Amino acid sequence: MAQIHWVGGNLPQVGKSWAVRALTESLFFNDFQFVPIVVDTSPNSPLSEIYNPFLLESHAPSQYFISNNLDADEIFKLVHTHKRLVVKLASHSQVKFLEWITISGILTADIRHNFWFVSNGHRDSINYFQELCNYDWQLNWVRNQYARVWGNLEETDDETDPFNICDLPGIITNPTEIEFIEASGAILHHLAHPENIEIPVLTRVRIQRFLTQSHQNFLGIATQSTKPPPPPKIISRQVENEEDIPY
Repeated sequence: MAQIHWVGGNLPQVGKSWAVRALTESLFFNDFQFVPIVVDTSPNSPLSEIYNPFLLESHAPSQYFISNNLDADEIFKLVHTHKRLVVKLASHSQVKFLEWITISGILTADIRHNFWFVSNGHRDSINYFQELCNYDWQLNWVRNQYARVWGNLEETDDETDPFNICDLPGIITNPTEIEFIEASGAILHHLAHPENIEIPVLTRVRIQRFLTQSHQNFLGIATQSTKPPPPPKIISRQVENEEDIPY
C-alpha cells in the first residue's frame, strides 16, 4: 500500500526538518526495499536535495501550497510511483494544505496517511492540532525535547485515543553543531559513520544517539496500521508560568 507521512506544525522553527530527518532515515533502515521520497514544501530548505536530488529535475516541491493548491496534485503522481513519501509542510502553508486535503480526494483507502505534528510546547499549537483530529489519518504528536518546556497532555483511554505521543530527542543542542550538520548536505547516517574522520568524534556520537533514539520513538508508530480517529479529546496543559513557553 502507498504511504504518505505528513510532517507539519503551525509554528516555524519547532523541529520539523529534524523530525523529517529522523523519520526518513528510520523508515529507510527498517525496510531497504522502499526508499522514502522526501518532498519539502519549505522554500530554500535542502531536505529534498539531500534525500532525493534527482527527483528535483522534474518536480519543484517549494511551489506546493503557496500560489496554487492544485500544484500539490503532483503528490498523487509521486506516491503512486514511489509508494512511500515523507512530506514536510511549511508552517505558513498549513491553511492551504488543509484546503487541498479537503478538495483533492487524496484521503482514499489505497493510500495510508500518517500526520506527524511537531510541537515545541507552545499553547497556540493546540487548537490547530485538534483540527487535525477531524481527518481520517493516523495522528502523532511529536514533542521536541530540545524546547525543554512541556505541560501535561490529558491521559486518554488506549482504545479511544485519537493520537500517539512520541518524542523528538533533544540531544544535539549546540547551535554551531546544528548549523554544521544542516550545512553539510549529508544524511545523518553518513555523518555518524565511524570511518567519517572529518567529523569530530563527539559529534558523531551525538548524531548516532539521536538516530538510535529517534528510531525507537518513531518506528513503532510509523509501522502501525491507520484507523479513523474518534472525535478529539481536550488537551490540557499545566505549566507553572506560561510566559516561559517558547514562541
